[in-house]
Amino acid sequence: MSAGAPFSPRRRRDDLVNALPALGMVLGAALGALVGLLRGVGGPVTLGGAGIAVGLVLGLLVRAFLTRPGS
Repeated sequence: MSAGAPFSPRRRRDDLVNALPALGMVLGAALGALVGLLRGVGGPVTLGGAGIAVGLVLGLLVRAFLTRPGS
């Protein structure tokens, strides 16, 4: 099966790695809002926004690490 096939293992891995920044943003927003609701410090909207930023940066860093040449 070639790497261009829609359900090949390599294609799934590439798609998952490319989705890491978006997944980080969603998880960061959810966790930030949850912490804001439970702790009451900063509020859920503020911490949700901060979680989006942190999740994006972490997702980009992990994606860069996993897609570096030679891996």
